[in-house]
Amino acid sequence: MNLSKAEFQIMLTDPGSINSTLAADHESTGGLSERHYGNRCSLKEIALVTNDFAEENMIANGDNGMVYRAVLLDNKRVAVKRLMSNSISKTEDFIKEVEAIGQARHKNLVKLLGYCVEGYKRIIVYEYIDNGNLYQWLHGSLGELRPLTWKIRMNIIEGVAKALSYLHEDIEPKIVHQNLKSCNILIDHQWNPKISDVGIANLHGPEWSSLSNCAMGNSGILDEKSDVYSFGVLIMEIVSGRVPVDHTQPQAHLVDWLKSMVAKQKISFVVDPELPETPSTKELKRVILIALRCVDPEVKHRPKMGDVVHMLEPRDLLLNVGPQIKKAASYHNYPQGSQPVIKMGKEDPSTNEGENSSNLYQI
Repeated sequence: MNLSKAEFQIMLTDPGSINSTLAADHESTGGLSERHYGNRCSLKEIALVTNDFAEENMIANGDNGMVYRAVLLDNKRVAVKRLMSNSISKTEDFIKEVEAIGQARHKNLVKLLGYCVEGYKRIIVYEYIDNGNLYQWLHGSLGELRPLTWKIRMNIIEGVAKALSYLHEDIEPKIVHQNLKSCNILIDHQWNPKISDVGIANLHGPEWSSLSNCAMGNSGILDEKSDVYSFGVLIMEIVSGRVPVDHTQPQAHLVDWLKSMVAKQKISFVVDPELPETPSTKELKRVILIALRCVDPEVKHRPKMGDVVHMLEPRDLLLNVGPQIKKAASYHNYPQGSQPVIKMGKEDPSTNEGENSSNLYQI
């Protein structure tokens, strides 16, 4: 479908209202709270730019809603997401949450440009990213002929880490994603990652949020540490090219597999066989250890995303990784007392003297 054709450039009853609010790229972190009603669109306007939510304009249909492409009068394309009608939050809660999300401005976040709330209808308007998502590049047709290079994969990991650090630590109120996964990472034409569906669980309400609780490696409230866990799983998926297959606990399977490979001293075998080039052993170790720290079963031992960003910075590999990373890297399915501990290439002075040397190995 040619989006430049006249039939898709829908005329609006009040074109100035939606063009001025949706077409503008707001770069500042403020603005939505000050222009509350300026970014709020009517259902009629949304229906016009999506050709009444025509099926041919649908580009995605996921767990939390359907996404349509739309073209404004200035030929600017946007993505319109119509949320599922079940478990929808109250109108005032929805507006409060969407405005908080809209204030977030980071180069690795998909921009929220506007919203609509009428009756039970909940609609969000985003910037349009048309280069696929990370899941498609890792497991779908997009990556079959052009697999992602190690440099691009590291750029994606670093970009997602910076965006999460921004959401958790640099804005007020902080925002927890609650549903981070590869299909929610869009890729632009410069191979920069852009996280979508930020805070989407809050827009649906508490019932929907609880559905993904177990998959986040967290048995309690979804918070920053559940995002950290999901980020660790994302690293494993990017490095290995493997997709989780245990649908009852969709993220746990990949974690257990990688831990088992590390325990068997087969870390070189965790790399995606489709990778065009082989990363250095030092770089691979560093990334895997960061992932293992992020999925530490002890929630309090998982690092903050700001710390993860620091760990991802180019540097010589730290040798004294300390007891926390040993705990994160231990394979919890081993019999008690025989869990292996990762050691980084030479003796780690932080290792307890009484530790059984047979359980220490190098990766």
